[in-house]
Amino acid sequence: MVQGIDVSHWQDDKSTPQKMDFKKAVANGAKFVFIKISERGSIDPDFEYNWQTAKEAGLLRGGYHFLRWDLPGLIQARIFSELLSDDPGELPPVADFEAPNKGSLYPSNALLLQFLETVELKLNRRPMIYTSPGYWDMHGRNKVTKLFDDKWAYYPLWIANYKDEIIPGVTQPNEIEPWKRLGKTWTFWQYTAKGDGAAFGAESSSIDVNYFNGTEKELADFAYDNPTLPPSVPGNRLGQIRTVRTGYALHGRQTPEYGVKDNFKVSLHSDVEFELLENEIIVNNGVPYVKAKLVDNEFYISISDTWSEVK
Repeated sequence: MVQGIDVSHWQDDKSTPQKMDFKKAVANGAKFVFIKISERGSIDPDFEYNWQTAKEAGLLRGGYHFLRWDLPGLIQARIFSELLSDDPGELPPVADFEAPNKGSLYPSNALLLQFLETVELKLNRRPMIYTSPGYWDMHGRNKVTKLFDDKWAYYPLWIANYKDEIIPGVTQPNEIEPWKRLGKTWTFWQYTAKGDGAAFGAESSSIDVNYFNGTEKELADFAYDNPTLPPSVPGNRLGQIRTVRTGYALHGRQTPEYGVKDNFKVSLHSDVEFELLENEIIVNNGVPYVKAKLVDNEFYISISDTWSEVK
């Protein structure tokens, strides 16, 4: 696992001229940083400084937005995406899903989905969900069925789950649905909020510290849109039949590219079978695709979506 931090203006003592020292974070072993960009409709006061100096220090950067329930997700996504449009960072954009919904206009998690879909469209990269097991158990469920929809597992997971004792490579965060049910797991883990602030260059006494679930090479691949592919993929044989096993439609595309208008070619619903046509994997914006076929309709489909075992 690879260590990193996440920061906001709370790591800056406003009574002093200095701010975060990301060179200290690098010296203490940090390889990445998630930086607060915005909250609701406002910009984090230290966003510009943190974003630029973290880059200069050589850290891989991901920006996050603290979602609030009293403003439409579309508006929050537009604000967040505009701030990152010129320099989106190396890691995926993040929806920080942890605010209480007291007095909410959005009693379901539709706001979260609206935010994620809009950010992906505008920044042309699949965003990530940050949440905790307890909060997700309360707010991640379908409002009608009270279950966890499969659609959430489309997004990488950054989980906040603090443990009394951490043994690197042994201790793991709690697995949550639907990622667990669909054979997926966490990508980043915020394992403590009590890291040594001074050691990582913060003016605050403590700082959030995280692990990436993989090696430094895998982190670099994940950051630069060249993901380490699932081990089952290279063994695909032409003509293999797969079955869609999700609670929502997967989209076959004319080209392996997300966010292009009118690129959808076919919808693959649960239990529909399709045939793999090529072994070659094409990676676009961090998403690996292969060519497939449904009857006479050829298309590209993401290999990161949920398929059944090979027939």
